[in-house]
Amino acid sequence: MRNRKHLNALKHGAFADAAILPGEDPQEFEELHSALIEEWMPIGPTEEDAVLSIAKGVWRKRRMQKFLEVKLLKAAFDPKHPAYDEAAALRNFGTIIEAAPVIAFEECAGNLSDRKVEYLQQKFPRWKFESTSEWARAIKNEITSVLVPAIERGEPPDEMLLCQSSAVLTEDVFKHELAVEERIDAMIDRAIKRLIQSKAMKQMLDRTSPNGGYEQPKKIQSSKPNGSAKVVDHKAG
Repeated sequence: MRNRKHLNALKHGAFADAAILPGEDPQEFEELHSALIEEWMPIGPTEEDAVLSIAKGVWRKRRMQKFLEVKLLKAAFDPKHPAYDEAAALRNFGTIIEAAPVIAFEECAGNLSDRKVEYLQQKFPRWKFESTSEWARAIKNEITSVLVPAIERGEPPDEMLLCQSSAVLTEDVFKHELAVEERIDAMIDRAIKRLIQSKAMKQMLDRTSPNGGYEQPKKIQSSKPNGSAKVVDHKAG
């Protein structure tokens, strides 16, 4: 019963002592931690700490991958970056302008190239439309039916896309990511080794006692006058 309650406490975050950054999901870490607890079934503070260290290591690897994805996404929406994805930027702009047409055109056009901004402003001046929503729908329709299809018809080959990605994942970035991942893997390996050693030690101690627990040597009083107590191990000999 104690182990079951203890596991529930772990599942609900009693021991999930990890730094969760803004934008990260604490529940996601809880689920990872709980899955590792179920896999390793830690008993006692030493094993619990080892499992938590494993969870932190796996979480940091996931975080590193997410940061890289965000870096790629930022580059894809930066008109001045070699990895800029104009079709994706146009779709995003069309979604924003349709959902919130009251926002000024310039406020949500930052991810578009100057050429596209000028084109849309000239073709769809606000004063030509009776309402803001009508103006926004016209822009969204132009993007989805004209501009994006035109870009996709001339979609670059995979080799060019890889070149664009390499502008983000440079050799220095790649080396840094690899070095960080290797350090995290080493930390995870040490935690797993510590956990296995703890479990092995407990099993060895359990085998020293017929009752399933380690039995301390007993002290008995000497039969001699003023004799001091001596330690006698009943298993010896």
